[in-house]
Amino acid sequence: MKVISSLDDAKSFINDHKSDETISLIPTMGNIHSGHLKLINSASSSSLKIVSIYVNELQFDDRNDYISYPRTLADDLSICEDNNVDLVFAPDNSVICKQLDSDKNDLPKFTSYMCGANRPGHFSGVFRIVKFLFKIIEPNYAYFGKKDFQQLLLVKYIASTYFPKLKIIDVDTVRDSNNIALSSRLSKVSRESLHQVKLIFQTLMIMKKKLLSGLEYNDVKESSLLDLEDNNISVEYLDLRSLETLKEQVNINHPCGIFIACYIDNIRLIDNIEI
Repeated sequence: MKVISSLDDAKSFINDHKSDETISLIPTMGNIHSGHLKLINSASSSSLKIVSIYVNELQFDDRNDYISYPRTLADDLSICEDNNVDLVFAPDNSVICKQLDSDKNDLPKFTSYMCGANRPGHFSGVFRIVKFLFKIIEPNYAYFGKKDFQQLLLVKYIASTYFPKLKIIDVDTVRDSNNIALSSRLSKVSRESLHQVKLIFQTLMIMKKKLLSGLEYNDVKESSLLDLEDNNISVEYLDLRSLETLKEQVNINHPCGIFIACYIDNIRLIDNIEI
């Protein structure tokens, strides 16, 4: 496995391989867990597997969140090597910031919903780094998880708009034995609070069952919010939205899902479930 931090070295490596190998890209911010491993292992074993590790400052609306984001590069590299990754691109922040496209305006409307409404600049930061990585790595395939569903739609928009030959592969959310969606931020939640985290997906499952039985979403949402808040879970949003446009829905007549963002131990967690 090769580890590269230089932009020029990364370009050289890609140029040496792109003519005769299929390139699979798995973008991460490090702190690699089983969710990332599913992305890595979803890529074809015959392709050149490239994992990028970069904590993107631009997508953090809270400076303290960026500073405290878990960074475990040595462990990440070991995990990547054990899982047959060919190249880890782990650039320095100063290198990236000089290269990023300054265009912040080409964002689809759905980025103003949900996380976009509450995290100023977040999706602009995602847009800029993802577009940069696609331009530098020139992958044939890129792998993203469904847990960050709004981000996934943005990534698909970037690919279809600027990189039409690139295929985005979405991968189902990885959950532990308690159906908790794995994430890097989960490691910051105290052990004592994990019983609260379990309630997130449990609540989504209950809501889905009620909707399928014919209950109105507003009634289901109201009771679910009360249950969550009674368990000291602060809810940022709990929405029924289209899987295609992320517009709010009042019923389940079209493909839709329930999306949640909430705080436990002051840690922001998200999840979703398709109906």
